[in-house]
Amino acid sequence: MTEPLYCINHPTVETYLRCARCEVPICDKCAVQTEVGYICPACLNRRQRVFYADFRPIYYLIAAAIALPLGLVGGWILPATGWFVVFLGPLAGAGIAEAARWAVRRRRGRYTWLVVGGAIVVGGLPRLLLSLAPLIASLADPSLLTVGVWPLIWTGVYLFTAVGTAVTRLRT
Repeated sequence: MTEPLYCINHPTVETYLRCARCEVPICDKCAVQTEVGYICPACLNRRQRVFYADFRPIYYLIAAAIALPLGLVGGWILPATGWFVVFLGPLAGAGIAEAARWAVRRRRGRYTWLVVGGAIVVGGLPRLLLSLAPLIASLADPSLLTVGVWPLIWTGVYLFTAVGTAVTRLRT
């Protein structure tokens, strides 16, 4: 029977597990399960850095330049469809995310999801502010509230679903 090893990160923890890449001893707290077995955190970091190696800061500007006009068009048109925005919002978010990903030639950046999500929110702000205007005016005179809160609700639903879908697509 082999002698127990001690984890490279936790020297007092006995283990029989080794990293599948570098073969250093790791405990079950350090082990990260992958398709090829358990690897140590250092190998995981090296593996993830490969995805972001050829990503330049200019790509964030490109992603924003693509996502902002698309978010503006989607944020203006889709909330006007009423309850259809429940279905169209995620489609718009996925389309905007894929357009931004295509524009940066499928390169992965750590914060691309944040840039694209922020661009969708900024694109939806004009509609959101215009939806708020009747509500603010009705505070002074309730008879001015003829439109209701539905435009505000549908704009919020659009922003929630589109941003959520875009962020999810770009983070995975």
